[in-house]
Amino acid sequence: MSDQLHVAIDARLSLGAAGGVAEVTRGLVTHLHHLPADKFRFSILVDSEGRDDLRAIMPDHCRLLLLNTDALPVRGRESKMVGTQVAKRIFKFQGDSATLQVNLRDATGPLRAAGVDVVHAPSQFAPDSDLPLLYHPHDLQHLHLPQFFSDEELEQREVIYQYFCNAATIVPVAARWIAEDVQRQYRVAPQKLPVIPFAPPATDRTPPTPEEVRTICDRLQIQPDNFLIYPAAGWEHKNHIGLLEAAAILRAQGLTPPLLVFTGAITPFSLRVLERAAALNVTDRIRWAGYIAQRDLVLLYHLARGVIVPTKFEAGSCPIWEAFTLGCPVASSNVTSLPSLTGGGALLFDPDNYGEIAAAMFRLWSEAPLRNQLVARGREVVAPHTWESVVRRFGVLYRKAAGRSLSKADEALLAAGPVV
Repeated sequence: MSDQLHVAIDARLSLGAAGGVAEVTRGLVTHLHHLPADKFRFSILVDSEGRDDLRAIMPDHCRLLLLNTDALPVRGRESKMVGTQVAKRIFKFQGDSATLQVNLRDATGPLRAAGVDVVHAPSQFAPDSDLPLLYHPHDLQHLHLPQFFSDEELEQREVIYQYFCNAATIVPVAARWIAEDVQRQYRVAPQKLPVIPFAPPATDRTPPTPEEVRTICDRLQIQPDNFLIYPAAGWEHKNHIGLLEAAAILRAQGLTPPLLVFTGAITPFSLRVLERAAALNVTDRIRWAGYIAQRDLVLLYHLARGVIVPTKFEAGSCPIWEAFTLGCPVASSNVTSLPSLTGGGALLFDPDNYGEIAAAMFRLWSEAPLRNQLVARGREVVAPHTWESVVRRFGVLYRKAAGRSLSKADEALLAAGPVV
């Protein structure tokens, strides 16, 4: 048996379409050079040859491997489903569990033909095969906020998430809160749930040039230090409307609300956000940039007075740690893993209380000493979370999933890594 381990990483999600999942996958691929070529080689799974974005960032011991899902054979798999409240309603369970027959595309053939030993699926919608698998459910938002999903979406998520959590060799998650939730909801054994937070995807610390500042300010009609940024796709749980309601409260109090710059994919729900902005008479206080290149996002972190994150549910927040890294102060909701993730580096608020959002927004905007305090603490919080640490720990998990023996140094690396 060769000592070199061949790992396939599923990178089929395109940037802009899948929010933070695609961004952290890109971050992972970018930093695979931390795993030596004599010990590892990588196939980056794609569904199109035209992935120049990945070719530009992947190290020399990586290659693209086209996986044409539609051409794969379908096979039936048995899936033991835990009777969550959502599953009981959707599937009409009579007891606490049931066994379902699910039909999935079988990627075993092409993966084995390529010589793959282990599959790593950073996306919730993984390729199915007989190979050892690292599977990221990321979060179980659909169980906590089912009102944001159609019954068809709930059924798909319950089937896919539960199947792959059972089938996977290892189920890495980004925070202890998520690990405990997956263990409780899906009865996944705790030893199968290592906590490995991803590092901030946007790590470019190059200060903006004057030309870059002029270009992005002209494009978005903004001025430096005169706006707050919220990088998030227009999904309902991201709670853009909460910021609009908060801005309306400030205006009703005779205050000028901060200008809010939204980045991230524009979705069908984004139209409802814009309609609500018009109804609240705060359209003049928003700019929606849509999905932007990573360098442009870095520029906005440098130029913004702060980042505000009113999300109702989050496994981990790329924008918060990116802001911490780049010295941009943060106000954030206090849900799920965010209190532990921010570690005192953000001004926290209840995302369902518009008055609290308004108060936090105004403090972030108007109190320079508070912003300086948040910046200093944010840098301390994010400092241990590097891509080198993330990738090296995944390297140990790849070896573990493949049944390779781990050294004491490997075990120590997993045990000592930073968690939230």
